[in-house]
Amino acid sequence: MEATIRKEDNKCVTLILDGRLDTSVTPKTEKEVEPLYDFVGYEIVIDCTRLDYISSSGLRLLMAINQRCSANKCELYIKGLQAKVYDVFQTTGFVHLFKFK
Repeated sequence: MEATIRKEDNKCVTLILDGRLDTSVTPKTEKEVEPLYDFVGYEIVIDCTRLDYISSSGLRLLMAINQRCSANKCELYIKGLQAKVYDVFQTTGFVHLFKFK
């Protein structure tokens, strides 16, 4: 699992998730995404184009990111979900908790 943060312009940041976001990598990924919490008033896009799998711990991480971004007055979007990952979002009801691009 690799998490990369890219500042796209002066008000947009993209978090790229690549690989499998499961219990074995979630603690490491939590630390890698911490710089996101320094942005206030930004649009944050989580690019899941290369995310192959997400477990419940990965979903909890996304919820934590969502809460922190909301507290920082950021707009959070998820884009590029593969069908099998989207199915997990749909089954768990997470499709109602996030905005999608």
